[in-house]
Amino acid sequence: MTKLHWSYKDVFRALRLGFSAKKVWMMSLGLLVGFAGYTILTYIAYAVAGTDFLAVWQTFRLLPLPAPFDYLFPWYSWIISAAAMLWFLCSLLITGTAVSKVAYEQLRGDEFYESREAFRFAFRNSPAVLSSPLLILAFVALIVAFGLIFSLLGAIPAAGEIFVGLLAVLAFLASLFIVYLLIVFCFALLLGPSVIGATHSDTFDTLFEVFSCVNEQPARLIWYTATTLLLAKMGSFLLGLATSAAGRIGYTVTGVFMGEKLTDVIGNAAYYFKLAVPYWCPQLFHRAFLAETNLYGFPQIYLPSEYVNLGWSHDIASLLLGALFYLIAIMVVGYGLSVWFTGMTLNFAVLAYKKDEKNVLELPEDEEELIEPVPNPELDDLKPKPASEEPANKD
Repeated sequence: MTKLHWSYKDVFRALRLGFSAKKVWMMSLGLLVGFAGYTILTYIAYAVAGTDFLAVWQTFRLLPLPAPFDYLFPWYSWIISAAAMLWFLCSLLITGTAVSKVAYEQLRGDEFYESREAFRFAFRNSPAVLSSPLLILAFVALIVAFGLIFSLLGAIPAAGEIFVGLLAVLAFLASLFIVYLLIVFCFALLLGPSVIGATHSDTFDTLFEVFSCVNEQPARLIWYTATTLLLAKMGSFLLGLATSAAGRIGYTVTGVFMGEKLTDVIGNAAYYFKLAVPYWCPQLFHRAFLAETNLYGFPQIYLPSEYVNLGWSHDIASLLLGALFYLIAIMVVGYGLSVWFTGMTLNFAVLAYKKDEKNVLELPEDEEELIEPVPNPELDDLKPKPASEEPANKD
C-alpha cells in the first residue's frame, strides 16, 4: 500500500502515476469511442439540417462543431448535437471511472489490476456515475418549476404584485440555492468518477461525498482541483513535445532517401488532420491555439494546405499517416486525462482523510467482488439442521 502524506504533496504524484501505459491506453480507448459517436451524430445533425457533407468536411474534418455557418440549426439538429455531446461525456465519465479504479487499486498495492476488470467495474457502476450529476440537475429543474408557478401567481392583477413582494426573500434564497447546486453539479462531474472508483458507492453515497467535500473542505477542493488541472495540462504538453520531437526525427531519417515524396505525403496527411477553432471564439483563443501548434512543430493542422492528387500509392500513405496523426493526438490527450483522473482519486483520498479521518485505501473489498463458495450438496447433508427443519415426532 502506498504511504501518503495526506496533504497537497500527494497531488503531485498524479503526474507520475498517470504516466502508465495501461491508464493511457484505457483513456485513449474511451476517447476514441467517445469521438467516434460524437462525430457520427454531429454529421447526422448537419445532414438533417440540409448541409452538404463536403461543406462540413472542408470546415472541420473529423471533429465537427455544431452550427458554424451563418444560419442556425433547427431544433431537431440541436437535439442530435446534444445527444452527440452527451455520448462523449458519458464515454469520458465511464472511462474515467475505470482509470480511477486502476489508480485506486495501484495505491492499495495492486500493480497488476487488469483494465478489463476496471471497465467491468465502471460499466457495473455506470448508473451511479451518470445519475449523480443528473439528480442535481433534476432538483434544479424542480426549483425552476416552482419559480415558474411563482411567476404565474405574480401575474394575477393587483394581488400578484403583493404576493411577489411578500415572498421575494424566499425567491432570492431559492435562486441562491440553485447557484450552490450548480457548483456541486460541476464537482459531481469532476470528482464523482474518482469517488465511485475508490468507494464503490451508489448514487446517493456519491452525492453525499461530493456535498461533504464542497461543504467541509472547499478551499482544499478548489486548490487540489486546480493543481490537478495544471498537472494534466503539463502532462499533455510534455508528451506532445515528445511526440513532436519523435515525429521530426522520423521525418529526418525517412526523408534521407524519400526526399520530396515524403514531403508530399506528409502534406496530404495534414489535410486529413485538421483542428478548426470555432468562429465565435475570441481572437485571442485563435492566436493561442496557433502558437501552441507552432510550438509542437505542426502548424499545418490549423490551416492545412489543399490536397494534392499524386497517385493511388500516395493517397493510401497519406490516409494512413492522417489516421496515425489522430491516434497520436488521442494518446496525448489521453495521458492528460489519465493524470486528471488519477489526481482526482488522490484528491478524494486526502479530502476524505481530512474531513472524516478515514483512510479510503483501507476500505474492505466490495462484497460483490468477493468469491462466493461453491455449494456442495454432500457437505450440506452433514451439517446439523435447525430444530425447525427436524422431522416432527409422530408420537
